[in-house]
Amino acid sequence: MIHHLTALITEANGTPDIKTKFINRLQEGSLARSENPTSHLCVYFAAFDPADGSVFIGHHKKSGLWLFNGGHMDPGETPLNTVIREASEEWGLVVHPGAIAQQKLITLTRIEHPEQIICEWHYDVWHFLPFDRKLFHPKDRNLRTEFYSYGWKSFDEAANLLTSQPTVEALTYLRNLR
Repeated sequence: MIHHLTALITEANGTPDIKTKFINRLQEGSLARSENPTSHLCVYFAAFDPADGSVFIGHHKKSGLWLFNGGHMDPGETPLNTVIREASEEWGLVVHPGAIAQQKLITLTRIEHPEQIICEWHYDVWHFLPFDRKLFHPKDRNLRTEFYSYGWKSFDEAANLLTSQPTVEALTYLRNLR
């Protein structure tokens, strides 16, 4: 699986420095949070509506930040498997593998709350999922487990709410798609 992930990271958008750090981290192994609580892979699945330029974000309970949906990879999972599992957990929806584009962006997140958790780094793999926002109906009970509030925001509204640099990079990536 490391060889497969390395190939995916090489093809994704990200600075050469981040790609090198990612590949070095992959070679260390123990990529899941349960295997390495201080440094592990996370997978984001950012819902966006390309027709009206909006994104689906939420005010995350643990971090206190506005974020896209995502979660930690479990042992033996691929990023694609993580998207499917996490979309079921967070949205209460079944997302079919064919509807999930390959990861397009990689980022690194420095975790700034050492008093709360021992995690120091998230190695982020980003998937962008286009939806017609009128047809996107995640389950409120699922979203409320992780988010204070959530909803569709214009790119400009999202830019005013998002403060995490990797999340801002993801929004910029989506803006550039248009």
